[in-house]
Amino acid sequence: MPLVVETRTGRVRGRVDRGVTAFRGVPFARAPVGELRFAAPQRAEPWSGLRECAEPAPAAPQNVSRFAPVLGERAEKQSEDCLALDLWTAGFEGVPRPVLVFVHGGDFAEGATAESCVRGRRLARGGDLVVVSLSYRLGALGFFAPNVGLLDLVAGLEWVRDEVDAFGGDSSRVTVFGHGAGATAAACLLAMPRARGLFQRAILASGSYAVDSHETAEARRAAFLRNLDLLPRDAAKLVGIPLEDLLRAQASSGGLRPVVDGEILPRAPLAAAEAGQSALLPLVIGTARDETRVLDLVRESPARPRPPRSSASLRRARTRCSTASRRSSASASPRAASPTRRARAAPRSIATASTSPARPDAATRARFTAWSCRSSSALAE
Repeated sequence: MPLVVETRTGRVRGRVDRGVTAFRGVPFARAPVGELRFAAPQRAEPWSGLRECAEPAPAAPQNVSRFAPVLGERAEKQSEDCLALDLWTAGFEGVPRPVLVFVHGGDFAEGATAESCVRGRRLARGGDLVVVSLSYRLGALGFFAPNVGLLDLVAGLEWVRDEVDAFGGDSSRVTVFGHGAGATAAACLLAMPRARGLFQRAILASGSYAVDSHETAEARRAAFLRNLDLLPRDAAKLVGIPLEDLLRAQASSGGLRPVVDGEILPRAPLAAAEAGQSALLPLVIGTARDETRVLDLVRESPARPRPPRSSASLRRARTRCSTASRRSSASASPRAASPTRRARAAPRSIATASTSPARPDAATRARFTAWSCRSSSALAE
């Protein structure tokens, strides 16, 4: 099993990791620093000699995660030089293997390819696959200039298309998958002309699929600039502002995320799907059951004691369930919404099940079901 692979930009050396070969921190674009801080990603420059790729590259710069008190920091090592990927391959011989490309979540403001939930080794070994985890710019660095974070993902997928065959993968069998913001990013890729043909399947888990309108994005950018005592005409000065100041400003600006800009992302993912303008690919769409329990853990941490569930919050949960039941034939009562499926589920379980922001409502499920059916029909023709 080779540990050295020749890519178009230079040779990389990985390491054996319990049955698979791992290549960590492989650059797929130039470092977005200096004048490139807010620019679209540029192709990586060739290097001479052998590049050691045994350790993950730094994550995109980000503020401390709200989950840090209970889950630990998601990205201990950070740098603006972050456009790199991690790759695990089950082998180089025989029939080329399917490729899974993971996009991490984190509300487009946090997360990393190297956090503990990214277990590419297990996926690669268990499924006889090549698994790739992509980094992309977050927060202001990724989305003050509209959608450059999404273009980072496109650059990563172009690297997969051009290079993954040398790692034992099949560039014609690429599946993009993501959770949370990663699922929303994958849905955006389905709606982006620049991403067409770079992947053949998608798995979307617990995405909100919400992106900003032009007006909302302008308001968020203006708030971000005000936090830096800048006017819109001063935006060019952002290139020279210290990173720490950018992160502080972004923390109180309401967040920066993908936006319908009419070019990179012509329409919002669901709107593009309804209009038949998204890529017609096989899709798996779902949610992680009761994932908002982690919010209870955050509230229960020593730093943030959890307030008790009140009768008022239970009444709000019942109201949400009642509203949802009128829109859908499923789950006619708050007790039925409980993951415990018991006749007398705990109020806290009911509230968790019914208030999960990651659980799509009936209308969203119907829109994506129609999209998925159209995709299947197109493939069958």
